[in-house]
Parts: sequence; structure tokens; C-alpha cells
Amino acid sequence: MIFEYNSIFIGILKVIIYKITNYNKVFFKSIPKMNCTFNIAMKKNTKLIIGKKFRSRNNISFRIYNNGIVKIGDNCFFNDNCSINCRKSIKIGKNVKLGQSVMIFDHDHDYKNDINNFICEDVIIGDNVWIGANCIILKGVKIGNNVVIAANTLVNKNIADNQMIYQKKYNIIKKYK
Repeated sequence: MIFEYNSIFIGILKVIIYKITNYNKVFFKSIPKMNCTFNIAMKKNTKLIIGKKFRSRNNISFRIYNNGIVKIGDNCFFNDNCSINCRKSIKIGKNVKLGQSVMIFDHDHDYKNDINNFICEDVIIGDNVWIGANCIILKGVKIGNNVVIAANTLVNKNIADNQMIYQKKYNIIKKYK
């Protein structure tokens, strides 16, 4: 327990130092409670805005490129190994919970024309959303309010308010000689 408190304390110091050195790119409504293992990589003309009472566990990663903006609402929680990759815009509402190893992307490589270029579309996640472990949210997705996304779900289409989404997966067992 003491190691967890030490990690949070070091994480808070790291957040404060990051805010001081990136004062025009990083905005917090209050100091986020993040473990020391978080990583923030930002290019020029990018922004990271985090609301009040943000909490996270280990190995959270924010990668924001080329005018990208990530905005996270109040009272959000990111579990271990979550990753946000932004080149345009990712907006996350208030009271959003991310399970372990959730990944959110607002872009794809343009593999048909030039693999070094990207196709970017906004990602918008509403309020009171729970995203289960190992989910992937892809570019152009709008997720409504009060949505539950079950573990291991790939989200590549919009989800209306008050919905639950899950993917059926089947195990195939065959005998062999």
C-alpha cells in the first residue's frame, strides 16, 4: 500500500513538472491523480485538457500529434495500460471509466495511397460511459451518453445513448489425432 501512495505522490510531482514545462499545452482543472508510470508525448500546437478528479493506474499513455486536442471531462478513471493516440480530436465526457488496456485512436494510416499519411476523424465519447478491458475505439466514432461497452469489443461505428455493445465470440474445439 505504501508503494502505491509513493507512486501517486511521484506521479503528482511529475504532473506538476510537466504542467510547468508545457504550460501552453497542458491544462488541468485540478491536479490529476496519476501513478508515476504515465507518459505524455506531445508535438507543437497540441493540447491536453483534463477535468477535475481524474484518476488513473499504471502505464497510461497520451500521444498527441500535429494540432491534436484531447479533452477529458470531470471524474474520469483510466485503468492500467490505457492509450490515447490523437492527431485531430478526442473528446471524453464526464464520469467515464476505462478498463484495462483500452486504446482510442482518431486516425488510421492511409495504406491505399501513402502509408506515411493519415486519415483523421474526431472521436467523441459521451458522459457516464463504461468501456471494458481490451476495447479499441477507432476514428470517427461517436459514443452517446450512458453507454456500456463490454470487454474485448472493437468499436468502429457510432453508438446511440443508453446502449450496451458487445461482440459474441465463440471457442471452436475440435478433436485431432
